[in-house]
Parts: sequence; structure tokens; C-alpha cells
Amino acid sequence: MSIRWLPAPDIERASGLAAEVYRQLDEEFMTVPPVTLHHLNSQLMAGVWSACRESLVAGPDRALKELIAVAVSQSNRCPYCVQAHSSMLQDANDRPALDAVSSGERANDDLSNLAAWASATGRKAALASVPPPFTKPQAPAFMATAVLFHYINRMVNIFLDDTMMPVVGKVPVIGDQAFRLFSSVTSGRIVRIDAKPGVFLTGSPAMKLPEEFGWAGDDPAVAGGLLRFADAVRAIADSVDSGVQSLVKRHVVAWQGEPPGIDKGWLEDAVRTLPEKLKPQARLALLAAMASWAVDSGEIASCRRAGLDDRALLETSAWGAYLATERIASWLSR
Repeated sequence: MSIRWLPAPDIERASGLAAEVYRQLDEEFMTVPPVTLHHLNSQLMAGVWSACRESLVAGPDRALKELIAVAVSQSNRCPYCVQAHSSMLQDANDRPALDAVSSGERANDDLSNLAAWASATGRKAALASVPPPFTKPQAPAFMATAVLFHYINRMVNIFLDDTMMPVVGKVPVIGDQAFRLFSSVTSGRIVRIDAKPGVFLTGSPAMKLPEEFGWAGDDPAVAGGLLRFADAVRAIADSVDSGVQSLVKRHVVAWQGEPPGIDKGWLEDAVRTLPEKLKPQARLALLAAMASWAVDSGEIASCRRAGLDDRALLETSAWGAYLATERIASWLSR
């Protein structure tokens, strides 16, 4: 698995906040591309990792949160994340949880209900018919895990290739020899790490927790991770033209999770009122929000011709992906 369209991080020579993120990743999780692809902005990388750490990694119910990660990733067409987090379930010896996110298997109703809920989180109408199958104390971490992976899946779809971990349909291909080696060397250790909640690498931001994440307020660690994530994205908004921001926000606010057309006609229509020089950035942000799987080399080339450098590509994509994530968070509730 490699990062495309952006330079690879130089982890050995990193310093400051970036080095601290890599250290904590190595100690408590794994130095994985879905986090390190953000390295061109260390504050953003730290914010993403804080949200990941406090929702998925720290605290109880790790296997159940891995199930949520797999189910959300399936719904977002993210083969890398499906396989990576299926491996976590495999090495946690959680066969029932794996069955719950594999097509046709419904051996455990509680797990199947959790997988169904996670799969539905990306569509407002679908979620309305699936009651949250968890307790009030579990809600902040479970909901934050789902929200986080709606962001991670989008960024992975854009900036990582998927040659390492093939997926057939919706079912994780666990039997591949290379994948089993990856799994045994990494995830078996990872799922057994006991990470203490609330160990942040950055101070508490001045901003308040966005109201879309209000359901996390009962868990200070989860809320703190989401707050740092939101603050890091707020700081990169200036990299997106104000006209582009206004247009993309209008579309995302009206969006309820429905998939757009495959032919990108919807995209052409959405940006038609913008000046030509702004259309590439608007297209990238809209795709990051609503159809990340459709970002291709042509879209990236258009952005570069419009003057977007590596960091602008990253930040435009992250900003768009976060908008969708925040929108999805707004329709989650207990």
C-alpha cells in the first residue's frame, strides 16, 4: 500500500509534533498510511490521530469498534480499510464479529445489528430505521468511530492505492498469504494494547466542540479527540477559496448521504457557476465529500494546472471529507 499524488513521509527525520505523532502511533497502534498521508500538515495529522486514538484505540470494546470500522468501510467502498480492520477482528479471535460484516452470515443478532447500524450511518434515511444497538456509555466512542471512518475512508480512497489488499465483493479476503503475514505481524499485537484515554499531544483548542458532535460530550476523551480534529480542519479552511467553500457547503448541507451519479454530470452541474480557475478545487472538495472513490488522476492533474500544490491537494481533500463527516455526525443521535 502506497501513498499516491503526495510525497511519502520521512518518518525517520521527523521532528516536533510530527515525530510525537509517529511515536504514539508506533507505541499504541501502527504507523499506517491513513494517518501518515496527512504529514504535510502536522497539526492536521495530530488531529486525525487524536480522533482515531480516542474513538477506536483507547477505552473498552475494541473488537466491537473494529466491527464498526469494517462495516462503515464496506459502505464507503474502501477495500484497504475493510481488510486492515478485518485483520484486527481476526487476530482478536472474534469470528462472530467477522461473520456479522460478511455477506450472508447472521449468527449473532447483537453483532449483526451493530454492523447494520454502522453500515447505515452514511445515509440519513437508512439510519432512521436502524435503532442504535448499544448502551448510553458506549455511544460516544461507537458513534465517533463511525464518524471517524467516514473521514478516513474518503482520504484513503483518494490518496492510497489498493493493490496490497484485494477485496472480492463486500467480503474481506482473509486467506491471502501476504495478508495473513501482515495480519500476524501487526494486528495481533495492536488489538491487545491497552491505551489510556485522554493522552493528547496538543493542548485543548479554544473553540467549542461543534454541535454536530454534541453526542460525544459525556465522554471527555472522545470529545477531546473530536475537538482537536475539528480545530485542525478549521485551521486549514484558508487553503480553500472562499467561493469554493460557499458552494461546497451549500451542497453538503443539502446532502443526506445519497450517492451521486457515476458519470460526474452532477459534478459539472454543481460547479457551473464558478470561474474556470476555481472549478478544479471545487470538484475535488465535492468529490472528497460525496464520491471520494471517483477522484482520479485527471482530477488531480486539473487541480495542479489550477495551481494547487501538494499541501493544497491534501488540505482541500481533508476539508471536503471533513464537511461530509460533520454532516453525517449531525444525524447520529441516541
